[in-house]
Amino acid sequence: MSSTTKTWLALVRIFSGRHPVLFSYQRSLPRQPVPSVQDTVRKVLLEPGMGWGVGGGRGRDSVFSALPHQYLESVRPVLSDEDFDWTTGLAQEFLKLQASLLQWYLWLKSWWASNYVSDWWEEFVYLRSRNSLMVNSNYYMMDFLYVTPTPLQAARAGNAVHALLLYRHRLNRQETPPNLLMGMRPLCSAQYEKIFNTTRVPGVQKDYIRHLQDSRHVAVFHRGRFFRVGTHSQNGLLSPRALEQQFQRILDDPSPACPHEEHLAALTAAPRGMWAQVRKSLKTQAAQALEAVEGAAFFVSLDAEPAGLTREDPAASLDAYAHTLLVGRGHDRWFDKSFTLIVFSNGKLGLSVEHSWADCPISGHMWEFTLATECFQLGYSADGHCKGRPDPTLPQPQRLQWDLPEQVKSGFLQAPKS
Repeated sequence: MSSTTKTWLALVRIFSGRHPVLFSYQRSLPRQPVPSVQDTVRKVLLEPGMGWGVGGGRGRDSVFSALPHQYLESVRPVLSDEDFDWTTGLAQEFLKLQASLLQWYLWLKSWWASNYVSDWWEEFVYLRSRNSLMVNSNYYMMDFLYVTPTPLQAARAGNAVHALLLYRHRLNRQETPPNLLMGMRPLCSAQYEKIFNTTRVPGVQKDYIRHLQDSRHVAVFHRGRFFRVGTHSQNGLLSPRALEQQFQRILDDPSPACPHEEHLAALTAAPRGMWAQVRKSLKTQAAQALEAVEGAAFFVSLDAEPAGLTREDPAASLDAYAHTLLVGRGHDRWFDKSFTLIVFSNGKLGLSVEHSWADCPISGHMWEFTLATECFQLGYSADGHCKGRPDPTLPQPQRLQWDLPEQVKSGFLQAPKS
């Protein structure tokens, strides 16, 4: 470790206090370095999969004399001389005409932006992608493989939702300690801000992320129906037993789904441009229901089937578990939400996570806290229910009503095919 780095670490520790909170180090993080444009062009020509320039060709020694000879030999059989010569010419032209000015702009941005890469990465890697989020972008997280704390679906949902909202409370109060690399070097905590109350809104050319400061309800999907479940009362966050009661009411509700309501969420799995066009009609005629879903703290799916690892066929059951977490049935996950909590009929849990708002370690940290809290801290009674007593004064979960225009009906019938 250099003396400069040691000095920086010492100053960061001094000015951040003895008990730093989540965002204590945000203004102390080092700037993202700007590489030289010559190195960037050279890497583009060398990196596998980054255009044609992955190896040899006529004139290559005069341009990049330091290229590893063994690497060139390994890739030479799959390249043509003409491809590399053409790419080399473009690179030389770029270095002469445009590179200096663009490099200057990038250097300036590196001084006024907290990270000159983050906004471009979010926009061009994620938000401008027009492909379906399902499979192409979203990812999943599993429950304990060998332990299920309770087989009661509503009870597991009650504890999990309560634990997730406890984690949100810790984030709001910055009680979660910042991450330190090797216990010394602080890591950026900015991505923690959008875990909850966040949805990705589709656009024709690009999406945008909508984040609310607070939300006091979750949106729930069960057997083709959507519900709004409040998470707070006048006394604060509902207890796990009260939340279990609300989820059990949904499970016991015999009312059928409205026409076409069951497949509505398939639109969030459609190509983004298509979903953006259909959403305009949906927002006009079903604004209240759409807002209840998009404005929720997160989405909950109460699946009617069991899942998880089985002794009879571990490999196949694990594949099926992963598959249903990733895609479900294509219409029982709201893929736009920051994450969907999935609770199976046998009490197993899982997450489906939208990728644009943060990388996996952020949601993984949240999920680790949730599983540890709901299983070991909150716990369950001997009969498998959440601890505590139900609250009979709570109103019934609100059934969402969708007045679906014809464009929406035709849209979600085409969505699975797209």
